[in-house]
Amino acid sequence: MNATTTPEPGTGRTTGAPARRRRLLAVGVVAAGMSVACAGGAMAVAPDSAVSRTLAGALRTVGLEWAGMPDGYTPEQYEAFWDAGYTSGDAAHLAELWDVDVTEAKARAGQLLVDGGTAPIAPGTHPEAGAGDVAELDALWDAGYTFEDVQQLGTLWSTDVAETKARAGQALLDGQTLPVPPSGTAATGS
Repeated sequence: MNATTTPEPGTGRTTGAPARRRRLLAVGVVAAGMSVACAGGAMAVAPDSAVSRTLAGALRTVGLEWAGMPDGYTPEQYEAFWDAGYTSGDAAHLAELWDVDVTEAKARAGQLLVDGGTAPIAPGTHPEAGAGDVAELDALWDAGYTFEDVQQLGTLWSTDVAETKARAGQALLDGQTLPVPPSGTAATGS
């Protein structure tokens, strides 16, 4: 035996270059495994993200097919739904209409489109969650409306908060009077 492969006292294991290579190999295997696990987790959390699409493409190049989509929701359904111009607000409305979760609603609507049919609502019918033209929101808040007022309007109109803000703001821009008066103070000089 030479200096690079001498046995460790009492263990029979060798030290030196071969032992270091084995440790490095083990560390590399663990790091690679963790990378794949984390990438898989990222795909599960956000299957439609750019990272997930890139990872799915890389896996396909080495012969593995992993769509990264939730069970029952295919990439074709996903593409058909979003490419048709549907919004997250549309997805939420369809989920409510069909009494399913949002993912299943997108899958159902996407499959209808893949099969050449149509969904029960037109694309873009419901604004994005959190959407709202800045002018609409400014009009709403400048008129003295508060979040509590928006909640009252939403209850009256059976709309979610984002849609209520957009609808109320647009109505104010159009010179209409809302069925709930503002409980805050209107901005002056704007």
